[in-house]
Amino acid sequence: MTTITIANEVPAQTVAKIQAVLDDTALRDASWNGVNFQIERGDFTCIENDESAEAVRLLHKINDIIAGY
Repeated sequence: MTTITIANEVPAQTVAKIQAVLDDTALRDASWNGVNFQIERGDFTCIENDESAEAVRLLHKINDIIAGY
């Protein structure tokens, strides 16, 4: 399981979009094959306990969704 914390101020609709992207990532991305992503709310957005290059790329994707890109 990989825990992703999403900032409290991010709207629920955006969190739903992030969840959809995470579900697709678990299905199609070889680096995240079959991973169970767990979303939690917190003070800031981050991927818990993972500083790998894959996690950084995924966090950038999540931040782009939050920014509306």
